[in-house]
Amino acid sequence: MKSDDLRAQFLEFFRERGHTVERSDTIVPSNDPTLLFTSAGMVQFKPYYTGEVPVPYRRAATSQKCLRAGGKANDLDEVGKTARHLTFFEMLGNFSFGDYFKREAIQWGWEFSTQVLKFPAEKIWVSVYEDDDEAYDMWANEIGVSTSRLVRLGAKDNFWGPAGDTGACGPCSELLFDKGAHIDPNADPDNDPNERFLEFWNLVFPQFDQQLDGSRPQLKNRGIDTGMGLERIAAILQGVDTVFDTDGIIPIIRATESLTKTKYTDNPVPFRVIADHARALSFMIADGILPGNEGRGYVLRRLLRRAARFGRELGFEKPFLHAVSGTVVDLMSHHYPELAEGRTRIEKIIQTEEERFGSTLARGMDLLEDLFASLDKDGRKTIPGEELFKLYDTFGFPMDLTKDIAEDRGYEMDTEGFEAAMDRQRTQARSAWAGSGQEAVPPVYRKLHDELGETHFAGYESTETQSVIQAIIVDGVRVEHAREGQAAEFIFDQTPFYAESGGQVGDTGTIECVGGNAHVTDVRKRVGKMFAHAAKVASGELRVGDSVKLSISASARRATEAHHSATHILQAALQNVLGDHVHQAGSLVAPDRLRFDFTHFEGIGEERLQDIERLANDYIRQDVPVSTQQMALDDARKAGAMALFGEKYEDVVRVVTMGDFSMELCGGTHVPRTGVIGYCKILTETAVSSGVRRIEAVCGEPCVEALQLRDRQLSRTAQMLSASPDALEERVCALVEDNKRLMREVDKWKQAAATGASVDYLSRVQEISGVKVLAAEVDGQDGKGLRMVLDKLRDQLGSGVVVLGSVDGDKVALCAGVTKDLTGRIKAGDIVQRVAPIVGGGGGGRPDMAQAGGKDPAKLPEAIQQAPGIVAELLG
Repeated sequence: MKSDDLRAQFLEFFRERGHTVERSDTIVPSNDPTLLFTSAGMVQFKPYYTGEVPVPYRRAATSQKCLRAGGKANDLDEVGKTARHLTFFEMLGNFSFGDYFKREAIQWGWEFSTQVLKFPAEKIWVSVYEDDDEAYDMWANEIGVSTSRLVRLGAKDNFWGPAGDTGACGPCSELLFDKGAHIDPNADPDNDPNERFLEFWNLVFPQFDQQLDGSRPQLKNRGIDTGMGLERIAAILQGVDTVFDTDGIIPIIRATESLTKTKYTDNPVPFRVIADHARALSFMIADGILPGNEGRGYVLRRLLRRAARFGRELGFEKPFLHAVSGTVVDLMSHHYPELAEGRTRIEKIIQTEEERFGSTLARGMDLLEDLFASLDKDGRKTIPGEELFKLYDTFGFPMDLTKDIAEDRGYEMDTEGFEAAMDRQRTQARSAWAGSGQEAVPPVYRKLHDELGETHFAGYESTETQSVIQAIIVDGVRVEHAREGQAAEFIFDQTPFYAESGGQVGDTGTIECVGGNAHVTDVRKRVGKMFAHAAKVASGELRVGDSVKLSISASARRATEAHHSATHILQAALQNVLGDHVHQAGSLVAPDRLRFDFTHFEGIGEERLQDIERLANDYIRQDVPVSTQQMALDDARKAGAMALFGEKYEDVVRVVTMGDFSMELCGGTHVPRTGVIGYCKILTETAVSSGVRRIEAVCGEPCVEALQLRDRQLSRTAQMLSASPDALEERVCALVEDNKRLMREVDKWKQAAATGASVDYLSRVQEISGVKVLAAEVDGQDGKGLRMVLDKLRDQLGSGVVVLGSVDGDKVALCAGVTKDLTGRIKAGDIVQRVAPIVGGGGGGRPDMAQAGGKDPAKLPEAIQQAPGIVAELLG
């Protein structure tokens, strides 16, 4: 059975049983601020269970696109390593809102599995929540599942939810397919290291409503929430070993395979990771998520960079993921049309982001390999914090990738040393030199510039021009024509398109002629003032010499103009409030926002930031004309026009003036009057580097959207905290103070329990080579608590060495301390580097105090027992 057939048969099965078949919700939850992504089919229905909104129907069925790559639901680290884990997957589900309950869900689950999917009954195992006698009885006595295949499990496996911090939750029954005793004759669903059992359907019985305070009142509409992994079912039906070998994913792997000389069977993990991440990226971008440094945007960027890193294992040195994403669109857009609608955007965003990351990845991987070789030579397994910082700060290599690669190769990271280096960096000024970039220009553009000269820019006066195609470049090669579907760069004699410069992004728009048309996505000055228009041919063919009509996107241009004029006004307001030392240090002007970097040597307080925003909007409301004129450079400077430091200007410059408050040298496009901007709202003020600050702001329609978003967030937060928006700050402050007070109380009780009179640690002190040594286990302490205990015991010891360990959940915390008088003979960092591997960990620190973590709590007694011997060896 193909995946498409499986999806269709599932939905039809439940349609016949009175279910409304709903479309998949987006990956960005539309009604749940506690979730990063839609991680289950029931997310869009959460309000129906709780009774927050009227229920339009009592039964529903969906095929929901899901993402588990961040927040509470996160399978990222398992992808490629197991046969079943994915970040993006489709979840088939049937739902009941105050209608049928366990009996019907169990009966239909069994009927679909055995009669539609034709699974042999003896191949299906069932797990139930340990206290759910009702479900156990139904499976055993009504369905007839043998008790030898019916197991009770705890809350970790068989109590589901909520999706997020609040909402519907309850016990569940899981259906598992037994792939055969030959895989592991001793396995059962609770102990299955070799993946003999594949969970394929989870029947959740939501009957509780999880609250923020942890309480679980009964749901208003108890019901049913089931989730069946489409890819997992397909794997069983198609007789393949992993979800990656199903018809829904293997074509993506084959597409990747066609781009490299490595075969899937020779090194499957990178192919699997790339296929999974390409699916996730395509759907995220189609649903409006863009790369960024926080939240969903950061997860997207991390997935892309992780896939690119695995691509290097297959020999990819250039961007390739955008090509793989095309296969995702081809494969899945018939059911998810948003993929086809966003095809160009998906490929462009992925390619652009991958190109930016390419140089960082290549250099970072080479440096890591050199670092691993150096560590191996010295017999070390912990990457020093200074080296981690160098990779991150100097070479821009992401820490999460370093962590992934290090763990894969069996290395630990000195995160404490890294944080110390980061703290030092924040207090030091850093200098950088920016080259001209001329050497990076491919020869084809230089030759074209020599032949064709400058492009006449007509965009100050018009949004459309009649032009002639002078040259076409495809993949760095000059060609005579570009056909439908082809991406190319076009050079014209004149253009209304603004080319990216001065922080202002290039225009977008269209190229039209008798023979075809194309969509312009970017415009750049490749050499001098020769404009190269990046575009994709939408239909027909465009040839050198064709007469064309060039049209920019007028709405995007107007929005960009508003943001550009706002940066000038913002600089004037900053100088007025902060002083004349403020100068522009960089900017980004786009249709949706502006980013303005400026010289200033400290953070700006809230009140002063509001003064700056208020003054900027005073200037805007003056509604003065924005005038431009050509002037000799010297005359412009004498008149007081602001110039960018480090910028090289021609003898004749363009001066943009706004009333009596702003005069700048600028080649960008602007509004005709300041009042057209509407309103400028400062969103953030942050540090870029020592001596440089950054403001991000929005104007016009994006400003309205930002303010409305903040209103929604404020209202939702107030609602979650049962407070009015006016009382929200007071409510949050009270909660924070309560939490701090409780944490202090917990810390005091934990320390008292660990060092009280009931535990005589000093009786365990040994003397080794004239040094007092104390090695002991401490109950119930995390790293912070262990440090507090160590400080107290070290003080009591007076002079000596203390080594402590504690089990913290499923991990181990280790701490070593050396009194100041002995750090010349023995160092705490050397101790933990020897002790930590015993518990499967690593760490480091200062000569007088060092910490480490471990993954094997069972080995802690052995580690503590060996600690005195390790100290003796180090003392010599």
